[in-house]
Amino acid sequence: MGKDWHTLPELPEKTLSDYVRDYATQFPDREALVFLGQALTYKQLDALADRMAALFASQGAREGDVLGMQLPNTPQYVIGFIAAARLGMVTTSISPLMTPPEITHQANDARIKILMTLMPFWQTSVQPVLGKVPSLGTVIVSGPMDILTGEGDALDTTVEGVTGISLHDHLPEAAEPVNTRVDMGKVLYLQYTGGTTGLPKGARLTSRNLFMNNLQANVFYGYRTGEETVASAFPLFHIGGAAVLFNALRTASTFLLIPDPRDIDHFVSEMNSRTPTVLAAVPALYQMLCANDTFKSLDFSGLRMAISGAAPFGKEEVKKLESIVGAGKFCEVYGMTETSPVITLNPASHFKEAHVGIPLPGTDVRIVDAEDGETLMPLGEPGEIIAAGPQVMQGYLEMPEATQKSLREVDGKIWMYTGDVGVMDEDGFIRVCDRSKDMLIVGGYKVFSVEVESKVQSLPWVAMCAVVGRPDTQRPGNDVVQLYVQLMPGSDRSESDLKVELESFCRENMSPYKVPREVFFIDAIPLTSVGKMDKKALRQSA
Repeated sequence: MGKDWHTLPELPEKTLSDYVRDYATQFPDREALVFLGQALTYKQLDALADRMAALFASQGAREGDVLGMQLPNTPQYVIGFIAAARLGMVTTSISPLMTPPEITHQANDARIKILMTLMPFWQTSVQPVLGKVPSLGTVIVSGPMDILTGEGDALDTTVEGVTGISLHDHLPEAAEPVNTRVDMGKVLYLQYTGGTTGLPKGARLTSRNLFMNNLQANVFYGYRTGEETVASAFPLFHIGGAAVLFNALRTASTFLLIPDPRDIDHFVSEMNSRTPTVLAAVPALYQMLCANDTFKSLDFSGLRMAISGAAPFGKEEVKKLESIVGAGKFCEVYGMTETSPVITLNPASHFKEAHVGIPLPGTDVRIVDAEDGETLMPLGEPGEIIAAGPQVMQGYLEMPEATQKSLREVDGKIWMYTGDVGVMDEDGFIRVCDRSKDMLIVGGYKVFSVEVESKVQSLPWVAMCAVVGRPDTQRPGNDVVQLYVQLMPGSDRSESDLKVELESFCRENMSPYKVPREVFFIDAIPLTSVGKMDKKALRQSA
């Protein structure tokens, strides 16, 4: 490996707004965003960000105020983010799938002042929230195409003391450039974690955290400024999607906005029109793409990288993807919201199967005893993954106890305790065994769900599978291994025949305590909004 892979790059004193401002002059006619086949150039994006910033300011927004964005991947999402950065505001993302009580919690916790949303959400999930969030003054409502068509629904109302206005009617025709000098150490993004245990927590991420992480990862990616076309179906309301967007804007790339990643035909048609040099998706989406005939027929000669993250990717699935896009292009990242998000990267040029790679430059990773949180585990022995580096968050918003539990000082550095169980090998590559909450105990032995899933996934008739545990009532402190299986389309064998084959396969390929005791065939493995397997939903359905 090259020594430059260990050198931390120097970070320019530029936040999101500054990059877009610069590229409006340097690459004025370069396509910045493409949405439903229509493009916005960097010059247009910069001007729209000024107009949006003027709209926010007209609604009383000041430096430090919080913008909430409840939007799918649309131009106004990106423009709103840049405009907020331009004013020194903080942005927080609200998943479009959230219910009114969930929105109310996050809006109050973050103290959202302005909320951007779409008309359907205004009519369903937003109005029940109004009057329950004292900080909220304005909701800006649009349709997905308002920015590109210049047309949209009218709205000018007050509900429960909150002003509701349409983006179409209130975005000024022109605006003076705004240039608030933003401190790199101030929070740019307040990103909420999934809340798998308890209420979601707001991770406070600064411009320095986010753009340093971009530069760290780019040591491996090698983005060429002004030359990349990035196709990413990560939702922008997820840290993975935001990070890919930031890296694209930071390097004057063309970014393909995919509003519905499950609409595979649309995603493929956008890639057919503008050949990506960088492709980013979660494993479940790559699986759907690989099953699409048009995707298989695309010309991927210009593709440099296919990046995966957010969930483990089985060996057989990687091979299937490489057979389509070409060998030596696939790389995998590992991280979390609290680390902006990337901690390790498995580079295409030195790809090691079943691993998530080596620490990014300037990042320290340790495997420690999960009980005491400090004792270093020997190479090859599992323990909790902890990480230190410039990408680690400032802490959770107004949650000192949770912050203290996750961020701990050891040997003079602040370490993020990931809650993931992993091992490190002699080359420094990390393998994630499991989320600590997804690790099962059977007869005193640890069962890593990822390992069992990877084995079962190799069966040709298995489309997807998920392992969860339920408490073993016969043996307190132990779990029963449950396996949920989604079959390949067109499978016509009986479930009893498949169960016999599955049990035989498992007994031949894994230790007895790992063999699933309960097997369920289901129509579809439930996925979260990001495309991860929703094991919480599976546990609740059992």
